[in-house]
Amino acid sequence: MEFYASCPAAFEQALARELRALGIRRPRPLKGRVSFEGSVRDAYRVCLWSHLASRVLLVLGRFACATPSDLYQGTYDLPWHEIIRPGASIAVSAHGTNPELRNSRFSMQKAKDGIVDRMVDETGARPAVDTHAPDARIVLTIRGDRASMSLDLSGEPLFKRLSRTVLARAPQGVDILRPDYAALVLAETGFPELCQSARDAGTEPPVLVDLACADGGILLEAAAWLADRAPGAARTRWGFQGWAGHDRAIWRELLAEAREREQAADRRPGRIVATDPDERAVEASKRVVAAGRIACAVDIIDPKADALRRALGRNVPAGVIVADTSVMAPDVVPSALRLATDVAALAPCASMPIAWLSRPHGGLRIPGRAPSSTSTLLLGSDELQLVCFASASAEAADTPYPGAGAGELHAGKGSGSNRTADQKPSRTARATVDVGDGKPIPLLVPESEQFARRLIKVARQRRKWARREGITCYRVYDADLPDYSAAIDLYEGTSVEADRGQRDRGLAGGGNRLGEEHGHGGCNKLDAAQGHAAEPATERWIVVAEYAAPKTVDPELARDRMLDILAIAPRVLGVPPEHVHAKTRQRSRGGSQYGKQGASVHHGGNPQADATSPQGDVLIREGGLSFTVNFNDYLDTGIFLDHRITRGLVREHARQARTFLNLFAYTGTATCYAADAGVEETVTVDLSNTYLDWAERNMALNGFTGSAHHFVRDDVLAWVEQQVRGHNRWDLIFCDPPTFSNSSRMGERTWDVQRDHVELLKGVVGLLEQGGVAIFSCNLRSFKPDVEALRAAGIGLEDITERTIPEDFQRNKRIHHCYLVRRL
Repeated sequence: MEFYASCPAAFEQALARELRALGIRRPRPLKGRVSFEGSVRDAYRVCLWSHLASRVLLVLGRFACATPSDLYQGTYDLPWHEIIRPGASIAVSAHGTNPELRNSRFSMQKAKDGIVDRMVDETGARPAVDTHAPDARIVLTIRGDRASMSLDLSGEPLFKRLSRTVLARAPQGVDILRPDYAALVLAETGFPELCQSARDAGTEPPVLVDLACADGGILLEAAAWLADRAPGAARTRWGFQGWAGHDRAIWRELLAEAREREQAADRRPGRIVATDPDERAVEASKRVVAAGRIACAVDIIDPKADALRRALGRNVPAGVIVADTSVMAPDVVPSALRLATDVAALAPCASMPIAWLSRPHGGLRIPGRAPSSTSTLLLGSDELQLVCFASASAEAADTPYPGAGAGELHAGKGSGSNRTADQKPSRTARATVDVGDGKPIPLLVPESEQFARRLIKVARQRRKWARREGITCYRVYDADLPDYSAAIDLYEGTSVEADRGQRDRGLAGGGNRLGEEHGHGGCNKLDAAQGHAAEPATERWIVVAEYAAPKTVDPELARDRMLDILAIAPRVLGVPPEHVHAKTRQRSRGGSQYGKQGASVHHGGNPQADATSPQGDVLIREGGLSFTVNFNDYLDTGIFLDHRITRGLVREHARQARTFLNLFAYTGTATCYAADAGVEETVTVDLSNTYLDWAERNMALNGFTGSAHHFVRDDVLAWVEQQVRGHNRWDLIFCDPPTFSNSSRMGERTWDVQRDHVELLKGVVGLLEQGGVAIFSCNLRSFKPDVEALRAAGIGLEDITERTIPEDFQRNKRIHHCYLVRRL
């Protein structure tokens, strides 16, 4: 059975840890929830014991949901008479929209109609609808053209667990910190694990030191953990009671087990020491603690370090330090910060981890100790900050993190190219993961184990697919897990230096070496018929491109996750450390695609001389052709893997073409495909000397040389305008412009693909022979062609984007847009 536990943003990793501790085997953190598979018993245990989850839901089904009729039919098709207990009242809530279902209330009504109609048809009885206190609450979630239906097993949110007595006795105007937020503060210090370890070992429970006890919310939650009290034990009404699959016997067993655990914990009640610089907060905490059924000893002391030293005594067990200054008056906060600094220096407290909840920019700073994590939390409309410090002894004892060795990352040239991941000597591993080779990998972030498992799975799937399709360069991972937001591309090939050495040895033996025969017209081709040396050994490289993390993510945490990715990926993918390349993508601030200098035209010369590549280039194969890629010097490698199918489309159309034009040609890979199909003449246009030379090397590498292949350096827009006024026309044109450019070589003109595509395509169509076709592609995710303006200009556009997205880019279907362009 499939379930998920919902939670506030930034709770996902802590909730996943909690679920693992509850026996859930493979919890999967997602945005605002953690999904898992398990039995009814597993779901009940989460409902009963989770301190961090908001709700627990059973996934009932998924279906296509592009229109209202899809929604009704998909809902009706579920066997509601087998899901809802006879006589149970229901309520439906809806979340998410799409172009046809833009109103959540309408979607909710449509889903309710489907449920009621199905139950009437099956049972003859219409279920009662109760929007305030239903027996069964059904949740509809719409994402794009898909929808899911789930049953809320919790009923009321799980964080609604403060007793009426506590709420009644709290001073007027005091807002007790929501229990799940209090639980997160404790979870980030490792307090739950300390409590469980003490119970398992039969030793003294950990001590909680609360330096800003505020309204007592953290005290109540800590007391529940010390008492081993199930957070849901006192609740009498549950969402699963309206479920036809409810197993009362299992639920009774779990309740009995919870009572036994709490009784056993009473023998070692634990201890809390609390204070607050604000006297009103101290009085509020005393009243809340008195009403809260707290079994452990709670000492409320003066807000002084000496008082805390006396209260703790000499033999201090393991413990943690927490504070909540989020509701503290601004003029009192400095006193709390000074107290924390003094306490952290005390011998009994120096080894304790610390979690400090505050308003933004009110976080704790401790001399000599760097925060281990910083999270931004949203509680209603309030933004909070949670800063955590690992225990000082743990920092000293932890395994040094090897990170990415000096050979693993290569410094790039210029903005936005390869990024060196600076490694601080003080970085320490917090966990390890074994990826199957028997050599544990140290991790800076324990949750990186989830990334490792995901990468192992998708790498296995991609490898099988790539072998079946004969593909050697492909995307393995594409931000599958939101917290590990990176793309990993795998390249198989040979270094150009190794290939050149083999070729030289082959030539010394009396023959020329080239790859496969292709059959062309109008070009010179090296003869591969004579003797040649053996192929150089194939090697592997990976490029890890990090996506920028949201501002709500702590930069240090994002950096640690990236370092874990760089440690895990080469081990899973079988890549040597020196073949790992890290890149950071940045928004373009101009481009080298354009310039205002005159055109420079040259033709192919000596094929062996033209094939010479810069040192460090790698030779790869795709579609029976060879290309060089470079991982060191540029943001992109020299070939766009998402255009693999598009290049094949160029070859397909080129078989019926005599002439081919490649605009914004980059490294000329599309030109190679067209030449391979047998076109008689190619023209490759780009403003960059670097890329134009690269394109010529790629052509020569495949044997396409001579006067039939032209390479033009010019501002493409100006060049197209000039050619339209002339007589040159082409049967097939490939046009893949940048999204934006304000290159100085364009003069005062700028380029924006959304704004300027109509004028560009007018020129492109003007260069087509009668019956010719152009393939137009762009990478602007939000791109929308102006179909009306194009039609008015006599231009027909056929959207073929879906056909051109490869299997390894299906997670990112807006990676590019692609169209066939013809004259109407």
